[in-house]
Amino acid sequence: MKFFLTIYICSVVTQNCGEVPVENHMYDRFYETHAECVKKGLGESYAVLYDGKIFKLDTVNTMKLYPKFMCEKVEDIKKDA
Repeated sequence: MKFFLTIYICSVVTQNCGEVPVENHMYDRFYETHAECVKKGLGESYAVLYDGKIFKLDTVNTMKLYPKFMCEKVEDIKKDA
C-alpha cells in the first residue's frame, strides 16, 4: 500500500479550493507510509504558500489563503517488466 499526496490551496474569501498544479510546484506524490505523506504534505504546503514563487504575502493575506492536503491510500503500482 502506498499513499498519494495532493496539495490544495483554499481561500476563505472565495470559499473554494484548487489543486496546486505540478507545473507550479513540483513535489513527490507517492509515499510508503501515511506518516511520511503527512510530514511531506505539511512541508510542501507551507512552501507553496510562503516561498513567494506562486503567491505573494499580500495575496495570502487578501485572499485569506490556507493549505489543505490529502494522503489517500492507493494500491501498489506494479511496473511492467
